[in-house]
Amino acid sequence: MGGNGSFARKTTASEAGRRWKTVTITSSGIKILELKNPKSSLKLPEESHSPNSVYAIFNKSGKGVKAIAKYDADGKKIFEIHTTDHDGLGAHFHPWKDGHPLDAQPLTKSMKKLIDDVLNFK
Repeated sequence: MGGNGSFARKTTASEAGRRWKTVTITSSGIKILELKNPKSSLKLPEESHSPNSVYAIFNKSGKGVKAIAKYDADGKKIFEIHTTDHDGLGAHFHPWKDGHPLDAQPLTKSMKKLIDDVLNFK
């Protein structure tokens, strides 16, 4: 399947410039990514190679969702869901503005559904 990456450095015009690859797409259209180099830092791209996308990445062990991010028509991150605990919130999300995450907030129902969709994609 196609690869994904970030528009930020304009290095994603070819597959060689991308740090991530799409391993599958869920029935709801969420792209499950994995790092090409498993030793790299486990995080999602700051910008999407595909507009209006939702990307997810699993923990390096392959068990459990590490993060899910939604991107707008310009490929900019709208929010990122984290499944690890911050400040007693449990799973939570960070809205993004101007390329930076804002303070953690509790998940909405639609965000919980995104997690369920990723966990149950097989």
